[in-house]
Amino acid sequence: MRILLATDGDEPSRHATELLARLADPARCRIDVLSVNSFEVALREAAQLGHYSAEAGRAHAERAVAEALTTLRAASLESEGRVVEGDEATEILAVAEQEDHGLIVVGTAKERWVDVVVLGSVSGSIVHASRRPVLVVHTAPPPDRVVRALVATDGSPGAARAVDVFAAFADASRCEVRALSVAKPVSLPHGAEGGPERPGDVEAATRHAEEAAAKLREAGFVVETAVERGRPSTTVLDAARAGGVDLVVVGARGLGRFASKVLGSVSDRVVRKAPATLIGR
Repeated sequence: MRILLATDGDEPSRHATELLARLADPARCRIDVLSVNSFEVALREAAQLGHYSAEAGRAHAERAVAEALTTLRAASLESEGRVVEGDEATEILAVAEQEDHGLIVVGTAKERWVDVVVLGSVSGSIVHASRRPVLVVHTAPPPDRVVRALVATDGSPGAARAVDVFAAFADASRCEVRALSVAKPVSLPHGAEGGPERPGDVEAATRHAEEAAAKLREAGFVVETAVERGRPSTTVLDAARAGGVDLVVVGARGLGRFASKVLGSVSDRVVRKAPATLIGR
């Protein structure tokens, strides 16, 4: 798989690079590292230098690419890098489309996400505008253990594509994987709590989890399955926290850019809270 890693050299981008270096299968992946010398990058550099320099932003972007390549090549991943000029989100999305990347990887600061996603951060813009799967990373897992992945599936096309992408690029020998599907309880009148799940919903959730697990097992992963009851986004996030999960794999429902920001899809909530989220579409 050809993967596009977008980096600005800041800590979230380093976390994204570290996770990708630990997760990607060297036998099946090629990484293209991209850094964009935007006007915003140049201004940030100017603030540190005390004066504006047209070359400072490009030098920063070149350092970001070089650092990422060092990390990736140390993990035996085939990788090449470059710097382009322009608006960060626009250029990243354009390169991914023009060169047919199977996955875009970006880092973002967790504490900034909720505040800036509506205003159009780079990572937020990519998540909502990309037609391709996106891996958003807040933090990388500790280096002394395997990557723990939670594959959340509801049987939708987006969830199926998320499973396919994860299976296509991740190294099965370096992952612990759990496939989870959520059976939603029957809605009760306002103020009431609880409520039984419908038998058909439990059966469907079980089938969805087993179908995802079968795909992953065929690709060489060892997978356990689970079906839980509750609100999908809350249940997925609770399961991720309880299991010390490093990566949640989830499908997007294909809502429009504005609708997904305002209404809050399951993937939109998970990507804000989980350490890292792979969104399939």
